[in-house]
Amino acid sequence: MLLVLAQLPVSSDTGWTQWVPVASAAVALLALLVALSNRNTSRRALALSMQQEERRAARLDVTLADSASWRRSDASRWVGIKILAVNPTDRDAAIVGAELHIAYTLPTGHAMTVKVGHRTTGDDFPGDVTALDLPVRLESNGAVAGWLTFELPAGLFPHGAGIQRYDAVLQDSRGIDVTVSASVLREVEHDQTSDGQAADETSGRSR
Repeated sequence: MLLVLAQLPVSSDTGWTQWVPVASAAVALLALLVALSNRNTSRRALALSMQQEERRAARLDVTLADSASWRRSDASRWVGIKILAVNPTDRDAAIVGAELHIAYTLPTGHAMTVKVGHRTTGDDFPGDVTALDLPVRLESNGAVAGWLTFELPAGLFPHGAGIQRYDAVLQDSRGIDVTVSASVLREVEHDQTSDGQAADETSGRSR
């Protein structure tokens, strides 16, 4: 009997089979890097979108620049609140109204508040006071500065009332109310008024 032994050939796929796991790992790593890059890009895009939306959201920043009080007759006293209003958004707006809320206490200790509307006309405004004519436009990323002026008629407060605070409340066209407060008013003497009338007429009169 003739027995023939044949040597089986070595498979040519052995080398490729060894590299398949390496290639798979490389592809997986590349996919991970791409995913991380896309996530970072998405985060930056989201942050930018949120910043843009925040800049478009309604907002009004108001700061107190000065406050003053003056009196030209026994009939009334005037209070002026100088403000700087900033619109830090990408939408135009306008200041459409202003009130002065005066917090005071009665001799009995009860806390009270009286509200007075903004007036742009009055006799003998101090020379450095020009009242804002409302409504006034606030452009996007713009600002406006000026005086809010309020007339306090004689007898507005009961005898013995103690004033605690003056709050100027501004309303803008987007429905925002902003309050700026003053606890002490700079008293303007009569020789500082626009007509230059002598100060000794009623100088030193307290507010």
